[in-house]
This record gives sequence, C-alpha cells and structure tokens, in this order.
Amino acid sequence: MSTPAVAVQEQVPAFRFAGALAVSWATFRERHRDITVTVTASAVAHLAVLLIIGASMYESGNDDRNVPELSVQLETREGPSSEESTDAALPKPAPEPVQAVVTDPGNADTTVASDTLAANVPMPTQVVPDEVPDEVPLPEAHVATLEASGAVLTTTSTSGLTVPIVTAPKPDAPLTEVPQPEKAMITKNMTQLAQKLLDTNATNSEITWSVAGHEYTARVMRQPAPDSTGLEQVIAEVMTDRDGKRMKTRLSMKRLAFSHFTQLVNFWDPNILLHDDVIDGRFHSNTEIGLAFAGGVEPRFFGKVTTAASSMTYGSGFFSKRKNQEIFQGGTETRTERVTLPRDMPDVVNGGDGKDRHVFEIDTRIIFNADGTYVWRAANGEGALQRAEPSDKPRYLIGTKGAKLYVSGTVVGIFTVYSPSDIEIENDLVYAKDPRDVVISRDFLALIAGRDIKVATAQITGAGDLHVHAAMFARRRFMIESVANGKPGTLYILGSLTAGTILETEPRYATKMDYDKRFEYLRPASFPMTRRYEVDNWDADWQEVENADSAPPPAQGLARSE
Repeated sequence: MSTPAVAVQEQVPAFRFAGALAVSWATFRERHRDITVTVTASAVAHLAVLLIIGASMYESGNDDRNVPELSVQLETREGPSSEESTDAALPKPAPEPVQAVVTDPGNADTTVASDTLAANVPMPTQVVPDEVPDEVPLPEAHVATLEASGAVLTTTSTSGLTVPIVTAPKPDAPLTEVPQPEKAMITKNMTQLAQKLLDTNATNSEITWSVAGHEYTARVMRQPAPDSTGLEQVIAEVMTDRDGKRMKTRLSMKRLAFSHFTQLVNFWDPNILLHDDVIDGRFHSNTEIGLAFAGGVEPRFFGKVTTAASSMTYGSGFFSKRKNQEIFQGGTETRTERVTLPRDMPDVVNGGDGKDRHVFEIDTRIIFNADGTYVWRAANGEGALQRAEPSDKPRYLIGTKGAKLYVSGTVVGIFTVYSPSDIEIENDLVYAKDPRDVVISRDFLALIAGRDIKVATAQITGAGDLHVHAAMFARRRFMIESVANGKPGTLYILGSLTAGTILETEPRYATKMDYDKRFEYLRPASFPMTRRYEVDNWDADWQEVENADSAPPPAQGLARSE
C-alpha cells in the first residue's frame, strides 16, 4: 500500500515559531483546562480596567492642553554699567500711597473750603506745641488748614473749639529708664513726704534732696478721698539733671485702706500656726508669724506676705527653697514698716445722716434681706420687729457704748456696721450679687468692732461651712466660739480681715480667704485707712523737658461708688 503524495509549502521561521507556540498552548490547555480559564479571565479583567482608565483620562482633541509648554526667548544687550549695577543692588523705595478718590461731594475724609484750593497757597509746616492742656479734647477727624495766615483749625465734625497752629514740628523728647535702685529711693522719699502732708493736712509741697552728687526736686500734690468710699491719691513730679539736661518723671500713689489687705494682724499669737489656710491677696503681720506642715497639708499665700519682724517661724517638716516658692507665691518681705491700728474712728462713728443712719443703744439682732431692706429687734427678743426700707446711699448702723450687734442675712446695698463693743456673726452673711460672679455689684459690707468680731457657736450657725462677705476690722480679736465643737467645715471669707490678733479656727474651721478685687479702687463706706502709701502708676522713665517750671498735671480721680 502506497502513501499518497502531500504538497509541502516552505514557511518563514517566524511563522514556524508561532505555530509551535499555538500547538504548545493547545496541548497545555487540554491538560490544564482550569488554569487556562483562570488566566484568561484575569487577563480580560485587567484589560477592561486599563481601557476604562484610559478612556476617562482621554479627551478627544484636547489632550495636548495638559502638556506643559516651555518657551524660551533670548535677547542680547550690552552689559550693565557700574552705575546700573549699583542701583540694582539697592532696595526700591516704597510706592507712594494711593489717594482716595472722591466720587461724590461730601464723602471725603476731610472738608476743605473751595476758596482755599483756588488760592493754592503753600501750607505752613505744623509743629507740636510745647504744652497741650490735659482737658483739650483731640478731634478724631482729619484737620485741614483754611487760611495760611489765619492759622485756625477746623474739623469735619461740629466743634466750638479753635486752636492756634504753631509753625515747626518738635520731635518726641528722649526717654531714659529709671534704674530700680533709684526708683526705690524716690518711692521712699515720696512716701515720707506724703505722710508729712497727711499729718499736717496739707495738700501740696516741694522738696529738694541730694544723693550721690545728684540733686532731685519733687513737687507733690495730695488729693484726699473724694467721698466715704473713695481713696486718697498723691501725685508726684520729680526732676533732676542728667548730662546737662533737665529730666523728669511722674508717679502716682494711693493711700492703702485696711481693706486693701486680705489679712492684717497686729500681734500674731505664737501658739497659733497657719496650717490648712489659703489666702489670696496681701497679708501683713506686725510680728513674727508661724506656719505648720503636717499630713501633707500646708498653707498657701497667693499675694505678697510682709511682716515687720525679721523672720518667720516654721513648724516641723521638710522646707526647701522650692517649697517656699510654692507656699509664698506672691513673695515675702521682712522688716517692713509697722501698720498701726487706729483707736478712734470719727468718720465711722459720725457717718451717715437722717434715715441712712440708725443708732442702737442696746444689744440688737440685725438681719439683712435680699430685697434691700433690713430688720432688727432687741437681742433678748423683746419688742416688735422693725424694718428699714432700701436706699441707694451708704447706710450706717451704729451701736452706742456697750451695745453688741448680731448680724446675718443677704446684703443689698452699702452698709457699715459699727459697735464699740462686739459684733457676732450668727449665720451666712453674703452679698446678693457676688462680685466674683457678676460684672457689676454695688453690695458692700463693713463690720467694725472696737473689741471683737466673733463667729457664733455651732448650735447657732449650724454645722458645716460658713460664708462671710465683708471687710472686717476687729481692733482686739477675731475669734470662733466653741472652736473645738461642731462638725468640721470651712470658713469662706470674701473681702478682708484686720484684727489685733486672731485666735485659732481649727478644728472647727479651715479658712479660705478670697480678696475682693473691688477694694483696689473702692472701700466700704468710711472703712479706716492706714498710713501706708503704695505706687499705683509710674511713667518708669526719665523724660527730657524744656520748661522745668511746669506744674504737675491734675490727678486722675479714682473711682467712687456714688
């Protein structure tokens, strides 16, 4: 049997390779059908994804717009001269300010008479006057000159004031800082002079002294308190010579009331130690004070602590420099001037008149009401309950010799309670408007006792905490009745406490004292004042002056409640 003849065609090598690859793929697909299906599906899916992405990125006819184009132009010129190079290195001056365009009559910042513009007269150069009266109000509007020869100022607002123009500007006078030792020296001398004015009831004086070859001249003006709630102020202008130039500085001082101190004690009982006490504001003692540290409890002072003594007594416990800074956060000062407690207070005893003054001749219980009224009755319960209506003026509740006053309630208005004997607090005594919680509170209370201010027993006040809002002055003692009895609590005082001495408050009360910050510029009506002065404001610089004979300016009056 013979084999039939087959025609064979000669193929190019490339086609041979493709055919072999196809045969291999067919064989592989037959043997591994599952794998080939998976690979094929994956390839189709990837190809579809690439086609979708490409279609979204392609915009027909516009795909060349996202291609950045770089265009370079070359221009030849001669090299810069040395003068051009120098100018190019210098900074360019700031452009001239753009002038406002007036699009309608009357909307410009200034108003200038039309005849002035027509005359086109050059304006004279203005100067700052050597002295400007303090009471002259400065207009807010821009000032324009109407006439070159008349020199009268006019403004766009209505004003009846005309001020002559002077002709040459004067630069600000140079300033030199007052060194701290010199400030301390000036403060000491001004304080002594202010005290002399107080003793002689004078209102102004002048003094000259020399220190280290420098001569100083000071003119001092004393302004007594303007009313029963105001503070006395002293203004001083001090002059000296520096390198042939006349220099001056100005400062103002205020006379401190006892209400400026959160706590002031004439004699600190050496058997009493400050322990679980927090005091915010000035603290002063005329004698050495004692502090105790036990059980992780220690006192805290957030204002400056001063004492006329040379040191302080510290109880047992570790006391480091760091611990000292934590306890005395406002700093300390020893060997300061004593603050003497006054014996007589005629302004208090004779304060008020008419219906704003009430005198009690026997022991009396007084209760303040939140509607501004107060009621009273004899302490023994006899007689009818009496009532006084509210008033916008300070009211004085005065006990005669031997009359003890008992107080409690909610205070609305300004009250001064005085007894030459004792005052006893029987329950919470607070302001209707706590100044820590509201922007404005006109509630003030002063408790002034010739002998003692006491907190009643726990049977009367009740157990637990007690709140007192007042400036208190006890010439002899501040004390807690039955201090060992009652459930322990905290005595919260908002205001100030001045006493001849303070007896122990623990274990019945820990004490927390907040300073009433209104007392910095006001005092409760007729509250007694110290002889101590404190710098309230200082220029803090020496300023060159030309007219050394100028008088110090009028003082800025302190705030008053009325």
